[in-house]
Amino acid sequence: MKSFIERQLYQPAVVLPMVDLMQMMVSVDFNLSQVGLMVATRGARAALQRSRDLLFAAHGECVH
Repeated sequence: MKSFIERQLYQPAVVLPMVDLMQMMVSVDFNLSQVGLMVATRGARAALQRSRDLLFAAHGECVH
């Protein structure tokens, strides 16, 4: 069981978001409301960019 947990935790898909969250928390002195606002803003930006990419791809245009 220990080796299974270690294999799962050391995956970049798990570790990198945790490190990013910790960097955000340290940058705002662990203020959870500010962290929540930053996470929501990043999520909205990512969703907007993804929807733009899908729209451009649907119209056959090149996206950089």
